[in-house]
Amino acid sequence: MIKNLISKKNSPTDIAKTIKELDMTSEARQLISQLMAEPAFATAQSRRATIMNITNTHTRTLVLHKTNKVNISIKLSKFDPTPAPLYSVPGQSILFALDQPFEIQRYTVKEGRIEKAAIAMIDKKNPLIIDGHHMLFDYIQTRREPAKLTGRINFPNRAMDISVFDRVSLRKIAWLPHDESAARYLVSLELLDTIQDPEMHRVAGELIYHYHPAVAWKAFQILYRTDRLNALNYVQLLKKHQNARLDDLLRPLEAA
Repeated sequence: MIKNLISKKNSPTDIAKTIKELDMTSEARQLISQLMAEPAFATAQSRRATIMNITNTHTRTLVLHKTNKVNISIKLSKFDPTPAPLYSVPGQSILFALDQPFEIQRYTVKEGRIEKAAIAMIDKKNPLIIDGHHMLFDYIQTRREPAKLTGRINFPNRAMDISVFDRVSLRKIAWLPHDESAARYLVSLELLDTIQDPEMHRVAGELIYHYHPAVAWKAFQILYRTDRLNALNYVQLLKKHQNARLDDLLRPLEAA
């Protein structure tokens, strides 16, 4: 049922209304059964590769179904003594309960920072739509509570970036490309930089012209460490991105 809902041109609001009438625990079990029946799970080797591809151990998330525009996932929410920063993911999400209700802390996204908003309770009759352009959320989990399974339907907007916020100051500390192509280039630069590959300066010299500011900034950092005076010639090129975060990073270099 839920796969049919997201395969049609139903809005998040319409899907959320239908979820109120569904047994989402049963729906999730059905998705798991269908996933296990796919050819990719036929052999041990392909099964391991598939599980790695659909699992994010950092966020404890498992993707049960995915299309070009939507994905359905479940997450194990439990107490973390050293929680990660907060991430604002562009697009819309529908949060829904599985085995038991759960709470989230909402934050309103401002320019360069976030502000705490109201706590929300999600249960089987009350799914919640989150607009990632204006709001982010964090699962509330105390040490005494057992781990909970939570559900989520995501409608990502990959044309916009993921923002990263510090939990204490609530200020923006980084941004990540939501664009998969840009993410691959960024990871490649990080890897070349880590192993100090002799080709990294040549690659950085090419990727300084990349359309995504995060990739161009990483390339600039590599070039700047090698030849500061020459790297400063690229500052005006980077400013053409007209990206506020990138401008903040470049400002001290212009003043030097």
